[in-house]
Amino acid sequence: MIKASLRNFLAHKGRMALSTLAVLLGVAFVSGTLVFSDTINLAFTGISSSTAADVTIKPKQAFTPEIEDRALSGEVPTLPASIVAKVAAVPGVQAAHGQVSLQNLTVVDKDNKPVGPTTGAPTLGQNWYDNPQVRLVQGHAPTKAGELVIDQASARHKNVHPGDALHVLTPTGSTPATVVGIVTFSTGNPGVTMVYVDTATAQQNLLGKPGQFTTITADTAPGTTHATVQQRIHAALGDSFSIATKEEQAQSAAQQVSSFLGVVTYALLGFAGLAVLVGIFLILNTFSMLVAQRTRELGLLRALGAGRRQVTRSVLTEAVLLGAVGSTLGLGAGIGLAALLKSLISSFGVDLSGTALVINPLTPAAAYGVGVLVTLVAAYLPARRAARISPMAALREAAAPPVAPLGRRTALGTVLLTAGLGLLYGAATHHATLITAAGLLGGGIVASLVALVVLGPPLSRLVVHGLGAPFPKLFGAVGRISRLNAVRNPRRTGATAGALMISLSLVGAIAVLAASLTMSINRDVDNTFGADYVLTGNGQQPIGHEVTTKVHTIPGIQSVTRQRYAVAHLNGFQLVLAGVDVATVDQAVKPQYVAGSTADVAAGKVMVDETTAKADGLRIGSPVELHFLNGNVGTLTVGAISKPPAGAGKDGGSWEVSLDTLTKYAPEAQDFTLYLNTAPGADKKQVQTALDTALAGHPQVTVQSQADYKNQITGQVNTVLYLVYALLALAILIAVLGVINTLSLSVVERTREIGLLRAIGTSRRQIGRMIRLESVLIAVHGALLGLGLGLAWGIAGQKVLTLYGITALSIPWTTILAVLAGSAVAGLASAILPAMKAARTKVLTAIATA
Repeated sequence: MIKASLRNFLAHKGRMALSTLAVLLGVAFVSGTLVFSDTINLAFTGISSSTAADVTIKPKQAFTPEIEDRALSGEVPTLPASIVAKVAAVPGVQAAHGQVSLQNLTVVDKDNKPVGPTTGAPTLGQNWYDNPQVRLVQGHAPTKAGELVIDQASARHKNVHPGDALHVLTPTGSTPATVVGIVTFSTGNPGVTMVYVDTATAQQNLLGKPGQFTTITADTAPGTTHATVQQRIHAALGDSFSIATKEEQAQSAAQQVSSFLGVVTYALLGFAGLAVLVGIFLILNTFSMLVAQRTRELGLLRALGAGRRQVTRSVLTEAVLLGAVGSTLGLGAGIGLAALLKSLISSFGVDLSGTALVINPLTPAAAYGVGVLVTLVAAYLPARRAARISPMAALREAAAPPVAPLGRRTALGTVLLTAGLGLLYGAATHHATLITAAGLLGGGIVASLVALVVLGPPLSRLVVHGLGAPFPKLFGAVGRISRLNAVRNPRRTGATAGALMISLSLVGAIAVLAASLTMSINRDVDNTFGADYVLTGNGQQPIGHEVTTKVHTIPGIQSVTRQRYAVAHLNGFQLVLAGVDVATVDQAVKPQYVAGSTADVAAGKVMVDETTAKADGLRIGSPVELHFLNGNVGTLTVGAISKPPAGAGKDGGSWEVSLDTLTKYAPEAQDFTLYLNTAPGADKKQVQTALDTALAGHPQVTVQSQADYKNQITGQVNTVLYLVYALLALAILIAVLGVINTLSLSVVERTREIGLLRAIGTSRRQIGRMIRLESVLIAVHGALLGLGLGLAWGIAGQKVLTLYGITALSIPWTTILAVLAGSAVAGLASAILPAMKAARTKVLTAIATA
């Protein structure tokens, strides 16, 4: 039986090709994601561990904030320079260094063009000191004010040379400097731009705090462990500082990188899982059709004494071979994909040249586990069906074993569909708690998806028969035959269309949610955006005092509303607290209140959004104790409750206080956003020109009108949407391969039938048209089911997300119709090869086929 399985596999390897390709694509996505994420993780943790000092001393914080939240505030905790001497005097410390390190920098050239990464990575500024991780390759170190050193990668990318004049822009002001040196690193560069100035300039001009450092590092003496020096420094300085060894910093960096990469990795593996799920349908169809085509052969084996288990084992052996071949090829393709991604990311300035691709044992194990297991699962039902073939089948001309009726399947699918739609309706109408609504939504999605998979065969008879109703009138006998062929085997048609249905259901749901989010945000902007212009810092950085001062002097500007942020904790939950100029905020952003008003916020109270208020049981007058990053604790009273902005969750930044209140607890917070209102009668074109002129030297600041603001948000949503569509394209591609495979095997199965049609006068062109029409029916059928299911999911999801401010329901009919039309085109494209094969069938050979 094993020999027979091997011979059958090799004899029908052409028929297995597309199934192998489906396994290959799914496995490649899985293995490529794992290899790339492991490589990035090793590279970044390697850089962090190799650049970390033996012992590092930092100001102690009340809690560890999220990196992006910390950037919003612009706060930079510091240490007095006197600590350096204390650390240097600790036994076991060979040397101590005071370090000024800032991320909120923008470096521009003489034409005010940014000299920094274009990838979103930050520009970092540091003071210069002897550091073995940095090596001068050109020029000299900065020794006085006005001198600057830049890293080699950025200098090459931006064509910067020693002697060039640059400006360093920080929240505290701008500093002119001349490039006096170029440095390179002993480790890789993760894509950032590094600039170095002398220590006094770094403290005075960049940090804005003379005599202060952001970090103090200690080099341990030979023979002394890092942990020992850490304990001694702790004893000398007390509990007011955060002291970490090189190993602890490396571990912390690894956790941060793993946390970020984990989200990306799981998202990519989720799409890979979808592709694998779609591939199951393709493999299931392939083996079902191969078993049907080999009915007489398998019956002969049964007649010669092969048992049912042996026949089952024979089919599953072929599945294992298919899975092994596909997994091997997929693993190689995945490694190639990871190498391509590594090369791509290196082209954006992230130096990974020193890091080889990381292939952990988990990667090949996952590749073969996914490929072989998925193939076995998909082939199990056809294998059982093969085992039920009677030995008498060897004596019959029947091409396929009898098929069970669809009554039970229809009943089960109807029950599941009713339950799924009921859960979706419950999710859409239940607005008490997000957790309950989300649970109902998830249950409804799973139940309705399984229901349509189960109902695929009976629905294919109904839907395909209806879709093909015009075919006899439009295409005559060819149209009638194609319609009948499409519903001849409803299980096959249902499985083929089901693969496309799963992919397009997600497309439909995501399209509805994205359109609803965009409409909700635009509606919120129209209702709440009262400013003529909004100024924000690029890359989540404060805009700086210098910009605020310049804006106040521009003719035609009536009011400038400042907004700042601070990170705080409430009962262990991290939030971002906004501080605004309450005197003008009503004209700038038009807050939408459920209770209270701006006057209540001005009285030293706090405004919370309605979602948070309901979740935490807050009402007007409720006290809230906020713990700030710098250790300050403030007990505020809820003075107002606002409607949540679109897309804002519990941590959506909807906590707001007056600027005075924020300054009291977070005095170092910087201006992050400016809302500008022009004076009545002011010429807005002249104001815009004056703004552009005044801010020409500040490319880190973006000036937007209301229309610009809307376009930016829409662009961000579309960017994410297109990325998701691109990832879904893999699953859609596999679904299209399934259509091609089904038609190709169907042509082989109907060889004699096609020969008879040719014999009675059907032309090659008509045979090809018959196959193409059949393909279009299957593709459009799958698209209709998928898009219908996706619309139900998207509508229910939007109703659930009204709790997060997505209050507008928008169905993108243009997108839906475009996807439907695209499915018809995909159906036509899928039929090209099968139609050519069918049209070239030789009449006499086909008629002679048993």
